[in-house]
Amino acid sequence: MWRSASNLVLVAAAWCVLVSGLGAVQTRPLTLYGGLNLYPNPAYDSLNLAEFSFSLNRHELEFYRPEGEDSLFYARVFAQVNIFGPRGAVIDSASTYFSIRVGDLQEAAQPGFRLFNKVSLYLPSGIYSARLTVIDAVNKRRAAVFHPSFEVIPPAKDRVALSSVCIAYSVTPVGDNATGVDRRMVRNGYQVIPNPIAIFGPGDRALYLYAEAYNLSYFSDRSTQVETSLAALNADSTVLRAFDRRVLESSGVSAVVAESVDIAEWPSGVYLIRLIVFDQEKAQADTAFAPFQILSDEMLAEAAAGRGSLDPYSKLSLDQKIQLVTYLLAPTEEEVLSRLGDRAKLNYLDRWWEDHDEHPETPEIENRLDLIERYQDANRLFSSNTDHTDGWSSHLGRVLMKYGRPSKIEDNTAAWLTGTPVQVWYYWELEEGKFFIFEEGALHYDFILVHSNVDGEPYSDEWQQLLDEEWFDMGSGAEPVPGDPDDVDKGP
Repeated sequence: MWRSASNLVLVAAAWCVLVSGLGAVQTRPLTLYGGLNLYPNPAYDSLNLAEFSFSLNRHELEFYRPEGEDSLFYARVFAQVNIFGPRGAVIDSASTYFSIRVGDLQEAAQPGFRLFNKVSLYLPSGIYSARLTVIDAVNKRRAAVFHPSFEVIPPAKDRVALSSVCIAYSVTPVGDNATGVDRRMVRNGYQVIPNPIAIFGPGDRALYLYAEAYNLSYFSDRSTQVETSLAALNADSTVLRAFDRRVLESSGVSAVVAESVDIAEWPSGVYLIRLIVFDQEKAQADTAFAPFQILSDEMLAEAAAGRGSLDPYSKLSLDQKIQLVTYLLAPTEEEVLSRLGDRAKLNYLDRWWEDHDEHPETPEIENRLDLIERYQDANRLFSSNTDHTDGWSSHLGRVLMKYGRPSKIEDNTAAWLTGTPVQVWYYWELEEGKFFIFEEGALHYDFILVHSNVDGEPYSDEWQQLLDEEWFDMGSGAEPVPGDPDDVDKGP
């Protein structure tokens, strides 16, 4: 699905959704936005439907003309979402593969058109994080969006309940059997074009929302009164505008809530949409909130410069900025930094990142965004204190920050060999394949790096002997790395 979005081209460079990419046309990385919505419909039993929506710039993709009589040009896109459990291991995934066609390369190069799609899967209750990876299958350029910790709760079955609220560019009733629309973006008879990051610019005139209500009263012989109440709140939760109540149209125990809000004259700022559904028959209600932001022309320009307040690096303290590069600095750089005052340290780090920007032609420092993401993950997953601030200094955190995300994690692998839990992290894309073996220490889940085939890392003759004797399988790397274009979901 495409949408003309001239304002969003600027927002693409602005919003820090922790986007990372490789490659360019021929050097710029892909621009990717990703969002998440959960639908805890009781019809799914104990599961939630998780929809990871995303959008891309069409002109950033590489188009080609296939052999044969077909005169059209095509781009191919692969998208995969990996779900991580509390310990950071991939526990589930889903993917999609789709094509885009244009009449000629001039049409393909026209800016201002965005592509929309989503990857969906069912999740049981729990705490997760997720990474959405999108790849141009023609030239293998990619981008990724990481969704930090989110909670999936069991669907309510004994009370009125709302799904999360999807903030969208448009929500249009099309019917379940509509033709001439992108069926991938149709849900319950509505074509929903999401705004994955819920940011609007000065040229956007309206905000749309889509949600679902469950466990409503329903009687075949008489009507029931179910009302919705919609309001826009300021960032401090005070009511900015309240809208008229509406009667919810329902043909069963669930219903769709589809609304639009005129935001043409709203000032820039952060807002909340508050949606309430009230079932008079049951005397029950539920409330859902969804944040969104309106950016001014000045904020867009500042963000497009890549050094504005939207950069998460600007939110880090000096200590956090030093921790971020601890495993990257050369010994001489560490020594120089240690001798400086606080202001001089900040200036030194700014210059260091300018020198180590892997894509200086772009306004963002993409490799720094990715490192901040891994730094935050390390603290969230591996910290020993209740403030979750020291995970970066753990053995697991250090490897995550220094070498990136592993291709695969085996949890408790070969614990029977040593009597204690063991984790193996595989990095199949590093040289000819690297691995790290962690063994649990004195404290629960305090894993210590005991063996690796990476130069400069701990090496154990005892562990190497076990590997040489093939006491357990270290993996050949033959199975697809998460996010690889060859790992395509062949299901419906």
